[in-house]
Amino acid sequence: MKQDMDATDSSANAAAAEKSGKGEPGKKPEKNLYEPYSTPRVLYELIRFIAKAFFFLVARVHLRGRYNVPKKGPYIIASNHLSWTDIPLVPAYIPGKVVYMAKEESFHSKVGWLVRFLGAFPVKRGEGDRQAIRAAQEQLKQKKVFVIFPEGTRSKAHTLGKAHAGLGMIALRSGVPVIPVAIWGSENALKKFGAHVTISYGEPLLLKPKGNKITREDIADATNKVMKRIAEMLPERYRGEYADLSTNQPVDLNSIN
Repeated sequence: MKQDMDATDSSANAAAAEKSGKGEPGKKPEKNLYEPYSTPRVLYELIRFIAKAFFFLVARVHLRGRYNVPKKGPYIIASNHLSWTDIPLVPAYIPGKVVYMAKEESFHSKVGWLVRFLGAFPVKRGEGDRQAIRAAQEQLKQKKVFVIFPEGTRSKAHTLGKAHAGLGMIALRSGVPVIPVAIWGSENALKKFGAHVTISYGEPLLLKPKGNKITREDIADATNKVMKRIAEMLPERYRGEYADLSTNQPVDLNSIN
């Protein structure tokens, strides 16, 4: 009887292992996309050099406040998002490697390998993705530099859109400084030869909850504080949802449900 039970257990374990891809000869285990690929430093710096050289040739990049950026992590870079060119431009002029959140769909596209190679991990847009938030916190615990675009997507109107609350939650839980970044002109970087692009790096913000526990109000206030600072650094025509700097703007709290 015991032998029959042992045989049954062994069969069940083998089936579970086969289903998960573990234990099956010749089959590689699935990659954990929430653990960003660690790009070799030499390759990363080569890619950075190529990106900077490319934008030097096609645009006129102006940098402001780069002295506000710490030499080492952990810290968060929070930037507005006008064009896909923001993704290489914003971190190109800061020291060290960075990690990103990128929309989940990117990892299943033709350039999915490149997205992962550059240090990104997925986030499910339009819903509370706690796994992505935990992944960001884990990267900051490892003293990484984390880049986030709080609007969640590029602005089609080329103005600041409503921010998601993920930024506030990550900043409050990790307790690391947030560097607000304003970029403008990047929407023209590949449309007009010699277009002027400005990247302004603001003073670090250390965000804290009002009490012992982090509340939804704390998260909304922290997110608004960063977004207002970004808006202050932008020319008025780019401020969009945050044009009125005297009042709190709406924050999408779905990302913390």
